[in-house]
Amino acid sequence: MEYVDCNLCNSNKCTIFKKIGGYRIVKCKQCGLIYLNPRPTEQEINKGYSPEYHIEKLLRREPKTEEEIEEEINKNVVRAEEILREFGNEGKLLDIGCGAGFFIACLERYDWEVKGIDISEWASEFARNKLGLDVFTGSIEDIQFNGRFDVITMYHILEHLLDPLSTLKRVFEIITDRGVLIIKGPNLASFDRRWHGTNWRGYDLPYHLYHFTPKTYRMILEKANFSVQKIIFQQWDSIAHLEEMMLGDGIRADHPPEAVERFNKNNLNTLYNDSIFRVINKIMYIMTKLLNSKGRDVTIYAKKRDGL
Repeated sequence: MEYVDCNLCNSNKCTIFKKIGGYRIVKCKQCGLIYLNPRPTEQEINKGYSPEYHIEKLLRREPKTEEEIEEEINKNVVRAEEILREFGNEGKLLDIGCGAGFFIACLERYDWEVKGIDISEWASEFARNKLGLDVFTGSIEDIQFNGRFDVITMYHILEHLLDPLSTLKRVFEIITDRGVLIIKGPNLASFDRRWHGTNWRGYDLPYHLYHFTPKTYRMILEKANFSVQKIIFQQWDSIAHLEEMMLGDGIRADHPPEAVERFNKNNLNTLYNDSIFRVINKIMYIMTKLLNSKGRDVTIYAKKRDGL
């Protein structure tokens, strides 16, 4: 374990925000950034992203047959179509933290030129050997690219990084002048976090080293010379959170298919048709508005600042 200063403002003055399971999350007194301190060293972190992490925690099973691989790729159709709606039918995209590469494999079918990068040797090798993708192993700071990218995606990766500000500055260097950076990640300022308390999946200790709010997302992007174009909040839905609590093992409420099967066995889906529960759901939604709480996850679109 190691102690670190604030990644955003370099201050070493902080207060305890929350203690969870032996880990200490702190809040910077100067800028308000919330982060794990002390935290695992780089060697400990890299060891944690083992093949088992990707297979058991992210995929639930290793896809081995062509049918299983195809199923994983098809799970990313909605995400690929988001790119098509925003940017059209062609472009050059880099996915940072691409894992086994299923998203970029899906997008490649729509004639996009895609590349990926991941620190996991197992995941990046799977992407290269099984999917035929151009995927690098390592961190973005250590890799030289030929040309620049129209779109760079960081889906649930910024919170994992040892030095997110340094990574964003590197992204600034390799994105085109009119390029777009898309970040998806947990929202610490969400009602979801209040609802679940210390069990909030967004903490995910010790893998999540930083815990951002919309304000600190914006601050760190601006320090890296990006300008936030828009922030999209995922809708808070109490039935999804009831499902997540029933599962109780960190599975995302929208994770298919095993999670859904287990959820249906509890017959919780009948609550959707229950008039009393619909009223409760509406009350919960109003509470999020009164508390000025946003959705549990955010999607941020950012561009280079004008003139830079």
